[in-house]
Amino acid sequence: MISSAPATRDAPSLAEGLRRRRFPVADVVRMVELGLIQEDERLEVLDGEIVEMSPKGYRHEGLKGAINRLWGRHCPDGFDYMQETGLYLSEWTYLEPDFVVFPASVALRELKGPDVLLAIEVADSSLDYDLGRKPGIYASFGVQELWVIDVPRRLTHVHRDPGEHGYSRIERVPASSRLEPLHAPAALGFALDDLGRS
Repeated sequence: MISSAPATRDAPSLAEGLRRRRFPVADVVRMVELGLIQEDERLEVLDGEIVEMSPKGYRHEGLKGAINRLWGRHCPDGFDYMQETGLYLSEWTYLEPDFVVFPASVALRELKGPDVLLAIEVADSSLDYDLGRKPGIYASFGVQELWVIDVPRRLTHVHRDPGEHGYSRIERVPASSRLEPLHAPAALGFALDDLGRS
């Protein structure tokens, strides 16, 4: 019998250093369909390994709501954005960014890394993961630009120029400065201070 209880976070994995079974994203989707994984579980799949996501807090959700309202008013024709959509980067890797911006000519089910003009991760309790591993994953799949918003410190880590080993340009932008996307429409830019506090 398989227990659904999560592993203790502060203990090393008992499987560390051992070969593990990788699951294609399609198999993980099927596990959800069969009820082996609950639909409301927050998961990502990194090179075939299932990773639990941190719970969301009020600041995280409040900021996402503010961005969603702003973009709903200002997203120009020819472009689209999605909030918390599944991003199937490969057969083995699935992420769930807080926002993605892409050309409206690309169907959501066909969306791949190079089609993503801007991805945003709103990081509160997940900051180490969102700043540590995720930029390298996004860059290796060709996501054009990544903003990691550090909610507690009120600043944004802007990642540009993706390559196989990560983004070659990283800039920290304070809450008072306007964030200007390089590839997505300028109308989607904003300063954190203009969105208010959550």
